[in-house]
Amino acid sequence: MMNNELLGTLALVRPDMENDPAHKQGSIGIITYVDPTEDQVYLSFKGGEEARYPAAELLRLKDREKLFPDLMKNAAQLDVNDFKDLYKISSLQDMGRGEDLWQALEIARDNPNIWEGGLEALDAGLSKRQAVSR
Repeated sequence: MMNNELLGTLALVRPDMENDPAHKQGSIGIITYVDPTEDQVYLSFKGGEEARYPAAELLRLKDREKLFPDLMKNAAQLDVNDFKDLYKISSLQDMGRGEDLWQALEIARDNPNIWEGGLEALDAGLSKRQAVSR
């Protein structure tokens, strides 16, 4: 697996995480190191704080290539506000600047109804990368 692929990626500590020793549930951080043998991901938060988490306890934005087509396909079934939030996230991803991606992750964090459509567990991405790299 190429750990460098995830460095600098924004990740959200699961807001519903139980027993977080760092007390960062719902916080957004930047991935600074991935230890695949221990399944640990190191995050750096605003203010210089750092913590490590199992990959399963972290969420990231779905790739726009998956998010937008799913959004359009399921538009009729979505609540109007949920559709708007997912559309904003997609638009912010298009812009691609760090602050835009941060804002997109904040929108997703603040609307649990769109977690399934807009976020994916970080460990899902790790297992895909491991499968591809073999």
